[in-house]
Amino acid sequence: MLRIGLVSYLNTAPLLWALKKYTSSDWLFVEDHPTRLNAALRRGELDLALVSSLEYAQAFENYFLVPDISISATGRVGSVLLFGPQNLEDFTEREIILTSASATSVALLKLLLEDFCGLKVSYRYGSLQEGIKAQAYLAIGDEALRLRGQNLFPEAYDLASIWMEHTRLPFVFAIFAVRKEAWGNKKEKIISFLTQLYLSRAKGVASLEIIANKCQGIAGLSSRQCLVYLKGIEYDLSGLKQEALKIFFQHLFRRKEIPQNPKLVFLNW
Repeated sequence: MLRIGLVSYLNTAPLLWALKKYTSSDWLFVEDHPTRLNAALRRGELDLALVSSLEYAQAFENYFLVPDISISATGRVGSVLLFGPQNLEDFTEREIILTSASATSVALLKLLLEDFCGLKVSYRYGSLQEGIKAQAYLAIGDEALRLRGQNLFPEAYDLASIWMEHTRLPFVFAIFAVRKEAWGNKKEKIISFLTQLYLSRAKGVASLEIIANKCQGIAGLSSRQCLVYLKGIEYDLSGLKQEALKIFFQHLFRRKEIPQNPKLVFLNW
């Protein structure tokens, strides 16, 4: 049995659009938010999974990257948002409440605020209600999309947009990683799954309007809002995005948030 971890946010819908219609007795899908999938993959409870870029950086020696698959954005992503005061400078000396759902977004936030913007900020994990009380909250995925339309905070800052302003690069939030031992033991099953994954992505990207119509109401979005949002999500891992990953990892290594500067090692079959 091939154990596959998937993130069930709106932004993954085009990538996974046709995948779940293809049934196989050899596949077991496990759906969860990124940080739980990160932990499950690292413990060996999954064979491959869509996980945070940070997870690959922290344990890259255990994994192979699936070529040309990511959840990424060139500029505004729309669903990794820092909610807070009207001006970015007003986060100085403020406590930001963090979602526990994403490791990459938390690492990116700290890099942007502390290194790129020169702000002194404190952080702790907590709930939305704590974030409203503190008037500073990091949200991702469908929660971020819902909050964007509720006017609970004066402003919403898109982290991928801030990253691009400072680096002129896209940002890669998630990648598909395969455990090396799973590749050794289940190679043919993994190849079969990846073949269907690439086909699913192709069909999904060609069906954005259909997906948007079916997904309307998720996170309070209309079909048009879903379509605009989905058009901003990218699913490739091109050379430029590989370069962006390397730059992000270099920053994390400099900040001592990861023990080594990772190499990008891809499956080869």
